[in-house]
Amino acid sequence: MKLSIITDEITQDIGAAIRFAKAYHLQGLELRTVDNHPLEDLSEQRLKQIYEEIRQADLEVSNIAGSFYKCAYEQRSTELDKLKRLIEAAHILGCSTIRGFAFFQEASLCAEQIQEAFVIPLTILEKEGMKLLLEADPSVFTTNHRQLRQLLDFIHSPQLGAIYDPGNDIYDPEGECPYPQGWEAIAPYAAHIHIKDAVIGPAGPECVRIGSGLVDYAGICQALRDYGYAGYLSLETHYRKGQVISEELMRLPGGTEFSEGGLEAAAESMEMLQRLLAAHL
Repeated sequence: MKLSIITDEITQDIGAAIRFAKAYHLQGLELRTVDNHPLEDLSEQRLKQIYEEIRQADLEVSNIAGSFYKCAYEQRSTELDKLKRLIEAAHILGCSTIRGFAFFQEASLCAEQIQEAFVIPLTILEKEGMKLLLEADPSVFTTNHRQLRQLLDFIHSPQLGAIYDPGNDIYDPEGECPYPQGWEAIAPYAAHIHIKDAVIGPAGPECVRIGSGLVDYAGICQALRDYGYAGYLSLETHYRKGQVISEELMRLPGGTEFSEGGLEAAAESMEMLQRLLAAHL
């Protein structure tokens, strides 16, 4: 297994993210927003500069943390340009995976509509040699990993995979247990893993330092070892010391406001994650 961090959890400065990665002996960086812009809005020249800085640091881009189809179903046609720009960015950055979602929750939305919405994107992805990794999220159609597995089985495309995010299960309205239920549901599709932890506080779920919440990371580490998972664990804490990220930023994270206060919190979580891995792998 390899380690990375979603860079805007700590900074909008790619140089600072690289220094964090080197300090904690990471192998990669996952990119969502840089210079206070989503990746798909950066120029080709800037993307090439970012790639060169990452390459010179002997790191790689572990995943493009895009927001494709994290929108209302009615907005699906406008998302195709975003996907194309994300693919262009991925090519420049030497990465073959992009994160995606399955639309914000709507009472009338069904799997058949989502399958139809993916027909053109899957054709584009196949042509470009890219894979879209869908993530379960409490705000979208697939609120947990069981639902995501059902959707992936239904669409049945080699261009689709999954991101396992056990911390998101603490926010799941259906109350899926991150491990073993969440992992066992999505394991056959899991190509990338996001690491966060959370508790249920007086106001609802709240992200905390890795290892201090409700996610059984000891069990997950052992399960990953037994399964032979060789991909990335990418830190996405959504945890800030002494403050809570707003609901809107949790729904659509990114930018300077989101990054503020993340460095110290991420350092704590990365240290704990590395201790857990050392103890259970």
